[in-house]
Formats: sequence, structure tokens, C-alpha cells
Amino acid sequence: MKKSLVIILSSIAIITVVLITLGVLFNKNENEKQEGMTDVYSVSPTGEIAAVTYHKGQATIHLNGQEMMIQLPVERAIADMIFTEDGKKLAYVEQSKDLEDHNGSEIHLIDLDSLDAETIYTSADIITEIAFDPKNPDTLFYLQADDYTNYSPIASKHPHDFDVHSYDMKNKLHTKHTDFKKYSMGSLQVSAVKNSVYIQTNDDAYDETEEISFTSNDRIFEIPLDTPNETSVISSPVEAEDVYDFLLLPEKQTIIYQAVAGTGANGIFEYELFTFNWKTYKTEQLTALKESASKPVLGPDDKIYFMVDHEFGARTPDYHLYRVNQDGSDVEEVLLEPN
Repeated sequence: MKKSLVIILSSIAIITVVLITLGVLFNKNENEKQEGMTDVYSVSPTGEIAAVTYHKGQATIHLNGQEMMIQLPVERAIADMIFTEDGKKLAYVEQSKDLEDHNGSEIHLIDLDSLDAETIYTSADIITEIAFDPKNPDTLFYLQADDYTNYSPIASKHPHDFDVHSYDMKNKLHTKHTDFKKYSMGSLQVSAVKNSVYIQTNDDAYDETEEISFTSNDRIFEIPLDTPNETSVISSPVEAEDVYDFLLLPEKQTIIYQAVAGTGANGIFEYELFTFNWKTYKTEQLTALKESASKPVLGPDDKIYFMVDHEFGARTPDYHLYRVNQDGSDVEEVLLEPN
């Protein structure tokens, strides 16, 4: 064999080995590729901001963008989290990223002084949101879905059959407050005065078939826990559009909510935040970012915090935290990049 041919074959063999080695080293599944901030965050009564980011696929809770409190295995995700009323602890919902094969959720509680975490509840079903009762700090409300399916042949699988539950952490007692089995349910909030909770869901009470319910509008409801079947719509009764994430400001008779404001040049909906005053029936647009604003939260500085997805409609979201005065002025990004 000629020397030149040996050199060529040897080079091809070396390159092949190198490419195989690189393929093994950098072959990551979708879970391992996740990076950046999610839309899961919470603002404490003292101004601390906890946010969930992904690093090489691992869900991580950062406090004020600096201190890493929790980092989960690559197969696990954080669905929601919220500070206790005194701001000294943080509760979060942990579950598998693969909800189809591994239904089930765990609620954990972190002490922010010691960073000790304890599991306070494990469920075989999917818990999507949690909220403490301002009237009783030992009671944690949660939204639980009993099913994970695709109701439509063209739709991807999502949690369904939602109801409102609560857990008395002191006495370890669970209560199921509703038996609605709603197609979707979100933005759980608990009244500081009344024995009521507030949620966002479909206004399908009078729909006779499941197909018709897909065309019903999303509204904000008050559920009186003593008589849960006597729900009432508290979002604007004169607006026809769907209402999504919301924040209730009872002292101002105001709801801050997410809704479609228009369609961008790329044909994708633009979601903004709006305010509705149920005393004056006046609706105003709070933000005008022409992107996707969501998840409004009231901070101790009396500003409204919310998430903006700069890549809304793309395969990978790009979330950033913003805040704005309640009159819509001084919109600014809150930088939370961890070290």
C-alpha cells in the first residue's frame, strides 16, 4: 500500500473517532438543553424576589438573582412558588418534567434563614399553583388537575379536570373545595377578608357539550368556599375578549389582567396588561410593550411586577422581569441575572 494512501486512511479514521467522541460528549436531550429564566417567580412582602432559571436543564431557584437556594435534577421542574405572608419562607411545587409518565407533585417549604427545606405534601396528581391564605398562614390553597390528556386531536397534552383544594399544614388536613373538573384553571388568589378564592377559567357554565366549551370565553371568578357552586364573574361583564392572568387589588376595586391587545406584523397576538375598576366599570391599558406581558404581582413598593417574553411565539421563550407604576408610568426591567 502506498504511503500516501495509508496517511489518508489514518486521517479519516482519526477524524471519525474525534467526531464520535464529540457526539457522545455533546449529545443532550431536550431536558438537558434548557437554559435561562422561566416565568415562575414570586415577590415577598419585604421585597425579596425569587425566580426560577434553568442551567444545563436543571431548575434552579435564585434569590434576588444572586443566591442559589435550590437546584433540582435535570428530570424535575418547578411549577409554582410563593413566599409566606411574613416573607421568611418560600413554598414551591416540584414535579417531573414528563407529566405523562410521572404524574405527581411535591410541595416543599424553604426557611430563608437556614435554607433548610422540608416536604410538606406529596400528591399523586398534578398541582399547578399554590397560594397562602392571608387569614391563616397555616393554610395553603392549591389548584390540582386530575388528568393529563389532549382533548383535541390537534392540541398537545395538558393538565385538565381542575379543582380548588387546600392543605392545613398545622393539622395536616386536606380539603377539596370544588367539584368542577374544569378544562383549565389558573391565577389562584385567596381573599384577605372573605372566605373566598379567585381563579381564571372558562365561562362554560351553560355549555351543553365539550365542543361548545372550547368556544367559551375565559373570565375571572370569585368562588365562595361555603357555597362553591354560587360562583360569580368579577371581570368586566361588558368586554368580550378572553381574560387570563390577573391580580386583584380589592382596596382599589381594581383587577389587573392579561388580554390580547392586538396582532403583530408577524401575525402573532400581542398580550398586554389592562386594569378594570369594578366600581366605575372603566377599563384601561396598563402596558404597551407589543410583546407578551403576563403574571402581574403587587410588590411592597406598590409597583406591579410582571413577566415579558421577548420571543413569544418562538420555540424557546426569553423571559424578563419588569415592573411598572399602577398608572402605567415608569416601565423598567428588573435585572435578575445570577452570578
